[in-house]
Amino acid sequence: MDTADSPGFDAESRELAVARWLIGAGGRAVVDALPRYRREEALALAARLRAEGLDADRTAAALTLSRLRTRATAKFGERAGSMFFTAAGYEQATRLSVGALHAERFLAAGARRIVDFGCGVGADSLAFCLAGLDVTAIEVDPVAALYAAANAPRAAVVCADGLATRLPEADGIWLDPSRRTGDGRRIASPEGWAPPLSRALSIAGGFPVAGIKAAPGIAHDALPAGALVEWVSEAGQLLEAVVWLGVGAGRAAVVDGEAFDSGASAADEPVSFVKPREIGPILLEPDPAVIRSGGIARLCERYGVAPVSGGVAYLSGEATPPHCSAFEVLDVLIPEVKRIKRALAARGIGRVEVKKRGTEVDVAAMAKKLSRRGGDPGVVVFSPVLGRGRAIVARRVDAPNGPPRRA
Repeated sequence: MDTADSPGFDAESRELAVARWLIGAGGRAVVDALPRYRREEALALAARLRAEGLDADRTAAALTLSRLRTRATAKFGERAGSMFFTAAGYEQATRLSVGALHAERFLAAGARRIVDFGCGVGADSLAFCLAGLDVTAIEVDPVAALYAAANAPRAAVVCADGLATRLPEADGIWLDPSRRTGDGRRIASPEGWAPPLSRALSIAGGFPVAGIKAAPGIAHDALPAGALVEWVSEAGQLLEAVVWLGVGAGRAAVVDGEAFDSGASAADEPVSFVKPREIGPILLEPDPAVIRSGGIARLCERYGVAPVSGGVAYLSGEATPPHCSAFEVLDVLIPEVKRIKRALAARGIGRVEVKKRGTEVDVAAMAKKLSRRGGDPGVVVFSPVLGRGRAIVARRVDAPNGPPRRA
């Protein structure tokens, strides 16, 4: 019988054999015995494993999984320590908390039987199963499919090309097109994804409810008008956009699990223009999900705030709306380093956080240049104000939905 060590064993079969070993008792024991992954210790660990008789392929696989599990703690918490990942599968894997939001959307629409099309390593399938949904997961990559079955054991995982397979009957379908090249680079055009967005929409049309995961930077005019598109963020980090079919139309943000309706009645509706005005006592930076959903106009309408300049997503006024980081405006200056330093010293500010929009500033270099020992923390925001470049000296303040998120 061929093994992963056999000279004639082809690379694909070798990779699959190593993956089977990894999810088995022997591989689990090796990985579980490893210390928390540290890059500087990887060579020594590899040498130790080889000295203990482990071959090169299994050694590399064990260390790779250890590294990915360490990274995956941010997405899956303690559960990451028992999950299996390919490098590409980890990059595209949905955070467990976000997968739970997807499951909630299906449940709210009355969908109970879900097809996870292109399930990768099974992150969404896991979330769906945890929510009590019946899941059939389809994945063309045999290693990823093997890991999906291990990660989501309650799902029925099928290793097949979904584009060439008759899909099972279900109440809903989840599609997560591959948006990276073989070497890991992001693919910007939705028609370059696998499957392309147009094909994904065609597949989705055969189910009562469908969700298609998309890149958060997708252009509004690339969206189907009748879809509800949600941009999802956590802790100030924009994670994804989801094109939902069968649940209404429009655009929305989901910020730390809380929905914000942008006010658009169609996904491809143009973003409303709001006239800028003079900067007020509070500077606001909306959450990126709110910005991408086109929700600036709705924020301005509801809370009486306005952009500080055309085409810039900093707002200002007297209110502190939810889903915004808020800053008390202390000074608005011509952006000259000497002027800014004098203002910071006069305000007793030492450590400086630098932010920017609509201007070319090296944020890290400027923060180093402006900061000094001692004093209070402060913020300098470089942005146009009514079309003219300005440096806004400010302090972070608490917003009504909790402390401002880390930028």
